[in-house]
Amino acid sequence: MKPSDQLMKGSYLAMRTRNITDLFSMSLAESNLSAKQQAVLKASLALFANRGFDRTSTKEIAEAAHVSEGTVYKQFKTKDGILQALLAPMIRQVMPHALTEFVDEVGEQDLPDLHTFLTFIVHDRMQFAIANQAQLRVLAATVLRDAALGRELAEQFNNELSEKATRLYAAYQAKGELVDWPFTRVLRAIFGAVLSYLLPMIIGEQADFDLETAVQEAVEFLERGLHA
Repeated sequence: MKPSDQLMKGSYLAMRTRNITDLFSMSLAESNLSAKQQAVLKASLALFANRGFDRTSTKEIAEAAHVSEGTVYKQFKTKDGILQALLAPMIRQVMPHALTEFVDEVGEQDLPDLHTFLTFIVHDRMQFAIANQAQLRVLAATVLRDAALGRELAEQFNNELSEKATRLYAAYQAKGELVDWPFTRVLRAIFGAVLSYLLPMIIGEQADFDLETAVQEAVEFLERGLHA
């Protein structure tokens, strides 16, 4: 299979991955939160994503959740309290679950060489970010302000991915295609390059994001830096 064919196949499989909103709803359904609390958090995620945290009022959240504003204050005290309650499942359940689905996708692919591997994962994650841009903007804005939250997210990411991707990593090194670096350093290089393209798009500083150009440039950069 040619890399271009593999990329098309990868794009199709990426569409099977549930979006952040669905995963968030699933995590709330599995929690001990009341129906009203869940409704407030779902409405808050949608409003924060579409309008921004600062431009969303508790009155608007209450209306969207079909509860009284007094109920919002009783359950969460402040708008910051809502944000913290929203971020907890996002960091500890939603993003790790999204990463698990991604790793499972990678495991279903025929990725015989480093170029095909890099092309697939860069395209897949960029496509995922485009589809979930508004929701990721909420997370990114908070992580940029809160270093501790960023470290927690990075730890969840490393734990989930390092456990399941070691086999591919070792295979490419054994074939002499991948530089002899520690696994975490390779991950940092790959996702640092991907984020350098995605972050301006996610936070709204780049409106003309070209997916195919970004994938091509990022893969070319990574191959130069990671090839043995």
